[in-house]
Amino acid sequence: MTSSAIRVPFQLEPCFAVPLAAVRLPDADPEALQTLFLERERAGETWRSRKHADTQHGELFESRFDLFGWPDPPVKTLAHACHAALSQLVRALNQYADEDLARLKFEYHAWFHVTRKGGYQGLHDHPNASWSGIYCVNPGDDVPGRPDSGQIRFHDPRGSVVMYRDPGNEHLRPPYFTGTLNLRHEAGKLLLFPSYLRHEIFPYQGERPRVVVAFNCWIRKRVTDERQQMTERTE
Repeated sequence: MTSSAIRVPFQLEPCFAVPLAAVRLPDADPEALQTLFLERERAGETWRSRKHADTQHGELFESRFDLFGWPDPPVKTLAHACHAALSQLVRALNQYADEDLARLKFEYHAWFHVTRKGGYQGLHDHPNASWSGIYCVNPGDDVPGRPDSGQIRFHDPRGSVVMYRDPGNEHLRPPYFTGTLNLRHEAGKLLLFPSYLRHEIFPYQGERPRVVVAFNCWIRKRVTDERQQMTERTE
């Protein structure tokens, strides 16, 4: 059957869309953060995570996961800014009123990565969390001939989406495209994405260190609200 010249007025909507947000954090201080993190890296095991992820390879330092609890002023400022950004996103996507948001408790694991030449991270996601974020302190060097150096690649989470490809679906444009999405970090910019979204970091080929902060967040209703609901159910 050949294509027809008849034009049909479609109504298109992006079903099952994946929210990926980017925002600059003007109050954060990347230079102060980098100075602090490189000092902690040099201190060795004191600040290194006790758990080693099998997706991490090469020259990659991962700190302890209690970063947002550190008393250092640059870290406190960053933690506040990241929380403010994520809470705004959660409110917007869920259409929460102020009182709804006030009933929620945001819990975090946060850490920093220092990646040196050859370091990379394989494909992974972040279980037991609803939202994840990556704040770029320093993206490192632009390497001639290696545009993928240190880039992050996100993978389409729809498992069956690539089961068959032909000219009818292989050139879909955003927001309907499939496959992968490559992004290069920018200093001072925060990426927020669902924790189920699988991603990887390509081998970094620069000479200067690549420095980022990452976090996972899980959100619960505050205990007082839960107790009130239990009381209402028993009355």
